[in-house]
Amino acid sequence: MREAKTTLVLICLFISSAWVKGSQQLNPGAGSDAIQSALNRTADAILALKSARFSLRREGPPAFLDEKNGITFTTADCGYAAPDRVSCNVKVALKNGTIVQLTRVWVPEGAFQSNPLTRQFGRVPAADTNFNGVLLFTRRGIPEILKTAVQKTQVVGREKVQNADVLHLKGEVSGEKLNPLLGSTLNADGAYPVDLWLDEKSGNPARFHVAEPEGKGWLIDIFGIGDAIDIPTPQLPPGKPLA
Repeated sequence: MREAKTTLVLICLFISSAWVKGSQQLNPGAGSDAIQSALNRTADAILALKSARFSLRREGPPAFLDEKNGITFTTADCGYAAPDRVSCNVKVALKNGTIVQLTRVWVPEGAFQSNPLTRQFGRVPAADTNFNGVLLFTRRGIPEILKTAVQKTQVVGREKVQNADVLHLKGEVSGEKLNPLLGSTLNADGAYPVDLWLDEKSGNPARFHVAEPEGKGWLIDIFGIGDAIDIPTPQLPPGKPLA
């Protein structure tokens, strides 16, 4: 009986030790393998999202939403519904400097944009779009960057984002990897500082930031994970078929 109890105690100690080791928090000075494990977990959490809300902020001069027509933007408030639907309310500046709000929607049928005056939707040709909101959440988006493209990783520490305690990690990513997400605004041969804030318990992302020279950059806040978000395919005016 004593041997049985001893064996049971040893098993419990082993399990307890393994659990503590697996749940250890990352701290400044952590090794690259441990940090990469956290990045991988967040990448998997993004791919597992059913829905989320996110905001996109352009720091510095406005970026082109539609370069052909000279439409720029600085902020967008968006919703994502897995696996391939995003809708963004975007504040844009027209060529004449007028500030208006429009809605851009990405769905399997294509990209659509509302007219700021009539609110009616029209199709946006793929060649006229510099940004695709859906791509952020797909395997080729933020998840792929986190799993394969972050270099010189470091743990910054723990901070508050959106009133939540999160872990702040940072590293560098090439412009070539970031450009498909951010509308080809970066030098493909350059390396850019990237910061990620994540929930250590769930692995869910809270914030993603890309810094550029001269105070420019991109800030993506992710929140409302699991919210009920319905993004229907926009209805076009009569006589304008979807296909």
